[in-house]
Amino acid sequence: MSGSLQEFADRCGPDATGTIYLLHFDQPLAHARHYMGFTFDLERRLDEHARGNGNARIMEVLAERGITFTLARTWEGPQRLERRLKRQKNAPRFCPLCNGGDP
Repeated sequence: MSGSLQEFADRCGPDATGTIYLLHFDQPLAHARHYMGFTFDLERRLDEHARGNGNARIMEVLAERGITFTLARTWEGPQRLERRLKRQKNAPRFCPLCNGGDP
């Protein structure tokens, strides 16, 4: 592997640390009020979400309907932490905006 390709493979391994983020929708979308994701580049990913691009269909629907979102919280950790948090299916518990706090 070339140097840059090897660096990418190392960074994206199962224990690679990235940013887990929680978005709070300014209006509910059906039953959903939050989106949790994982990225290595938070600024780029938030820009994609704002434009309705990327792999998250829910963000495309939000953009189509003019529903905005706020970055409510971030964690640093591996992607398996994001999966563990998502499995709990209780994003409002992690959201400071739903619990009277500031993001």
